Amino acid sequence: MHHEPKFLAMAEVLNELGSEVEALGEVFCRDAAFAGRHMRELQAIDLIAQKQRVLASILTAGFSEQEMRRISLDALRSRFCGFLEDEDSTPGTVADKGHTGEASLWD
Repeated sequence: MHHEPKFLAMAEVLNELGSEVEALGEVFCRDAAFAGRHMRELQAIDLIAQKQRVLASILTAGFSEQEMRRISLDALRSRFCGFLEDEDSTPGTVADKGHTGEASLWD
């Protein structure tokens, strides 16, 4: 797939959002007491920024399989592995349908 301007624009916005979310988390981390009380939430903020950057890289690369194979976040890799033509799957395993445990952060 070619690099359409609309996808590049989306990727740019996702990268900007990732940077802004990360900066917000850094501000919260400056207060040690706050960070100590909200570590799980701060980790969730970091994960949001990471996911945005991964999605941006996929868009920038034109949805290439090579870029999808480079996804290092399990939370996203499990969602995109079905789009890879020769991805091996272990018999008897059930694909993750997006339930990655993040919801438990808020319990």
